[in-house]
Amino acid sequence: MKDWKDGRLVDWETGILGNWEIGRTLCSPSRASRTKRERETAMDRDQKNQETKELIARVFSRAAPTYDQIGPRFFSHFGRRLVELAGIPRGAQVLDVACGRGAVLLPAAQQVGRSGRVVGVDISADMVSRTSAEVKRTGLQNVEIFEMDAEELEFPDAAFDYVLSGFSIFFFPDLSRALGEFHRVLKAGGRVGVTTFSEDTEFLDWTGRIVKSYLPPPESQDQGEQEPPALDTPLGLKETLSKASFGTIVVTAEEADFVYANEDEWWSSLWSHGLRRALERMDPATRERLKADAFREIQVFKRPDGIQARVRVLFAFGTKTRGKAAE
Repeated sequence: MKDWKDGRLVDWETGILGNWEIGRTLCSPSRASRTKRERETAMDRDQKNQETKELIARVFSRAAPTYDQIGPRFFSHFGRRLVELAGIPRGAQVLDVACGRGAVLLPAAQQVGRSGRVVGVDISADMVSRTSAEVKRTGLQNVEIFEMDAEELEFPDAAFDYVLSGFSIFFFPDLSRALGEFHRVLKAGGRVGVTTFSEDTEFLDWTGRIVKSYLPPPESQDQGEQEPPALDTPLGLKETLSKASFGTIVVTAEEADFVYANEDEWWSSLWSHGLRRALERMDPATRERLKADAFREIQVFKRPDGIQARVRVLFAFGTKTRGKAAE
C-alpha cells in the first residue's frame, strides 16, 4: 500500500461536513521520486498547510468562548470516555493534543492523581488561555498547558506514557507527521488514544449535508490520486495508526443520546466549534436561508423534551512497540 505521508489539503472546513467527511481530503499518496514540478508542488503544499493551521487557530480562537458550552456537552462526555477506556493508571504522564477547553485534559488530570502529570497543547492561543484559567479555577496542580502545533511537538523523545487526542486528527494538514510526533514522544509500550465521529451517525450526517449544500463545491481531487484513509470507519482508523507504526490497535464504537433544548440552541452550537468556519464563509442572506431550511428539516429529530441527537463515536487505541508495527 502506498504511503500517504505528504498530504494535499482541500478546504479543511469541508472535512467536518456531510457525515463530517472526516479526513477524506487530508492526504494523498507521495511518490518515491519527484520531478522539479512535483518538488515545487510540495513546497506549495507546505505553504498551504501552514496557512491552514493559522486559519484553524483563528477559527478556534473565535469559537473558544463558547466551545462545548452551548447545548449538550458531547465533547466532555466522550472526553471522559476516552480517558476511561484508555485505562490510565495513577502516576502516569499524559499528553493531550488539541486539548480545546479540557474535555480530555481535566478528567485525565483527575485520573492520574497528584503523582501524575498531564500536559495539554493546542494551536489556538485563546483555547490555551481559557483552559489555563479553568485549570487554575479548579485548583489542579498536575496540569500544564501550552500553545503548540501538533505536527511539531516541543517535547523530548519518550516523554509520555499516553498521548490522547479527542476529535482533532481530521484537522491536521499533515496527519502522518502529527501521528509521527505522537509516536516519537511516547515511551516504548505507551498508548495512543483518539476519537473520531463514526460514518453512520444520522444527526451529524444530516447536519453536514444541509450545511454543505449551501457551500461551493470543494476542489476536486486529481485523477490517479489515492483516496485517503477514512477516519470515520474502524478499518480506516486501524490502517492510519498502523502506518504510523503503532501496534496492538483496537477500535471500538459507542453511541450516546444528547438533547438540544430548541432550534435556536442547536443553531448557536454550530458557532461553538469548527463548523463555524463554514457558516462564516456564507454571506448573511445565504446563512438565513440555510437557517430557515434547517429549522424546517430538524423537526424530524424533535421530541417533547427537545431535539434528539444520537451521536456515534469511534475510539481508537494503539501501542508504541520497539519495532515497526505489524501490517
